[in-house]
Amino acid sequence: MIKYLFDAANAVTALGLIFATTAIYFAMVGQFEIGICFALWALLADDADGMIAKSSSNRSAPTAQVGAAFDGFADLVYAAVFPAVLILCFNAFSGPAFLAAVCLVLSGALRLSYFSTFGLDADGFSRGLPLNNDLFVLATIFAANRLFVIQQLGAILIGAALILSVLHLSNLKYPGTGNALRLTNLALAAGASIALLATAFTS
Repeated sequence: MIKYLFDAANAVTALGLIFATTAIYFAMVGQFEIGICFALWALLADDADGMIAKSSSNRSAPTAQVGAAFDGFADLVYAAVFPAVLILCFNAFSGPAFLAAVCLVLSGALRLSYFSTFGLDADGFSRGLPLNNDLFVLATIFAANRLFVIQQLGAILIGAALILSVLHLSNLKYPGTGNALRLTNLALAAGASIALLATAFTS
């Protein structure tokens, strides 16, 4: 199985998983902003592995199949498990935080499973809010909290998680793919990382 990591796209997916695991570690030790940064870098790796896979013309069918499954697991870790862990840790593993975490992971897994089965609609749109938007919401909330202290931040995180869980499973139409979407993700991830790191190390 190790041989599949020597594929360029799968190697980038593995790097994204390392970033995602590092993000979970920082969330567990209370460095939430740094954790979000690593999760955003996992998102960038996810965008990159897809582009590399599409440009690899000599990729074997088994390698592509393993890569697709590998990529799906990576998506779940950085975009659902990490936010769930962050919310649990920030709220000291309270009951409401546990409920929010369960909702995030279940809705994320179901949304990814639906997309892997049905793909994009005929018009090129996907159904439900993509999971990576959870990271942008977290980044916005924590950056704002550094600028002006948000009262009841833990409750806001729980509420945001519940709303996002509903949106993941909704019939909301969202652009499925394309360079414009990748550039948007790149800009948002880079901007959010810079903002979070700046506020984390200057406060």
